[in-house]
Amino acid sequence: APSGTAAASAAPIAAPAEGSADAIAQKIDAIFSPKKNFSAKFKQKLEQKVSGAKKDASGTLTVERPNKISFRYDPPNKNRVVADGTTLKIYMAEDAQMFTSKVDSSAYAGGLAFLMGGLLKTMSFTFNTKADYKDGYVLIGKPRVPGPNYEYVIFYVNKALLEKGEPGVIERIVIVDAQGNKNRFDFTDSSFPASVLATEWEFTPPPGTNIVK
Repeated sequence: APSGTAAASAAPIAAPAEGSADAIAQKIDAIFSPKKNFSAKFKQKLEQKVSGAKKDASGTLTVERPNKISFRYDPPNKNRVVADGTTLKIYMAEDAQMFTSKVDSSAYAGGLAFLMGGLLKTMSFTFNTKADYKDGYVLIGKPRVPGPNYEYVIFYVNKALLEKGEPGVIERIVIVDAQGNKNRFDFTDSSFPASVLATEWEFTPPPGTNIVK
């Protein structure tokens, strides 16, 4: 490419050293990159640093690359997060509000970058050697380009599933923002479905919802 193009201006990412945290991330990308669809059950734990408030939720996450994503929450939680490839909708039932924005792949950077096959592209990695996790590796991913969405993300990587190339290789992620708030997801029943119903990407909020663009 000519030197003036965007492709040339993005610094190439050096090949990771054997056994490094970046090399593990590269292996994870190799599992997810060829796959179009991903689905898993999740348990979510939100922890506010200042107030100490905690919120638990659970549901199902579905992804269709390159830019469709869906969080369906288990009742009684009526929240919904869905991106149909064009618009991202975040519906907060208790506030009767829905936030909409144009889909931007950077919104999936960070915690969910592994689903898009783009871990190494968006983050650089180190090992967290202090974490108590016997099944494999704990990686700390820091964004290559700092942004408002997160400060760093912790990934719990199952070593046996990594070697087998299984979809459940990431057992847990913890997204930490600049204020120290933590958003933790534990994944189970991970799979690569052959197809996803088109209705997965549809959502109409209840009448009376305040829509914020």
